Amino acid sequence: MAHDKFHFSRRYFLLLVLLVIAIYVILPQLGGFKQSWHQLSHPETGWVILAIVFTALTYLAAAGTYCLLAFKRLYYWRTVLFQLAAMFINRLLPGGIGALGANFIYLKKSGHSATQAGTLVGVNNFLGLMGHIILSLIVLLVYSGTSGLKSQHSFAFATIVKYGILLLLLLAVIALTVGRKRFNKVMADVGDQLLSYRHRPGHLVLALLSSMSLTACNVLSLYCCMWALGVHLSYFSVFLIFSFSVGAGTATPTPGGLGGYEAAIVAGFVAYHIDSSAALAIALLYRLISYWGALAVGAASFVISQKRNYI
Repeated sequence: MAHDKFHFSRRYFLLLVLLVIAIYVILPQLGGFKQSWHQLSHPETGWVILAIVFTALTYLAAAGTYCLLAFKRLYYWRTVLFQLAAMFINRLLPGGIGALGANFIYLKKSGHSATQAGTLVGVNNFLGLMGHIILSLIVLLVYSGTSGLKSQHSFAFATIVKYGILLLLLLAVIALTVGRKRFNKVMADVGDQLLSYRHRPGHLVLALLSSMSLTACNVLSLYCCMWALGVHLSYFSVFLIFSFSVGAGTATPTPGGLGGYEAAIVAGFVAYHIDSSAALAIALLYRLISYWGALAVGAASFVISQKRNYI
């Protein structure tokens, strides 16, 4: 009973910490909310269309990764349809829980055993993390040769690092609640999962590249939203903002990281001296495309997937 009470208190403590961070980031921007809506009513159509295209490509990449990793044959376009449905479920649950469960069920119904399905989902997530890290290093190396990079990004780095430290502290608290024993078990499981692909290294490499393209397309979608509203930053800057927002969205215990994701995008652009109303407009446009617009498409895909018994 005492243990359950401890878990209950800890959960609300984490929610309180996230609320304080969100207020700290969003409250100063509320004055420009009216201006943000005004900017949103006049975006450049071409850039908005490109943002939608890059968002759509993320689902093609997600399906490609699963098809490359699969132990049994997966039909590509069926998997694309299901990824849209999984996204819909994921938008209803926090921390990617919905997508993990949905993909596990889909893989089992596609002929995989429970062990194979679990391995596939685990390796897919691991490749997503590794792909993001590798892409971060590539982007950093490409832009490190740009003159004036240090002076251009110094303030933004300091600001984002400040929020990043808060986020890492929060994640550390969550990690401690999991416990060292469970953490070691998770790491051992990852090793076992990767070993299952020792006879298919080519598929593993291609799946990693597919996962990296998914991240790149997400960043490009945010980049296009920025240009659609007349704001111009380098791809490196947008990549940094996106990475920060993903971490904040994942740590936020709301469906699809709602609230935390937007706050992090705003904070990231403000860190680059972008007007708060413009930063908020970019966040709203990006989430309108990647969250709300995709939610409508995902709902239709979910209904179709259920009718066809994919889930």
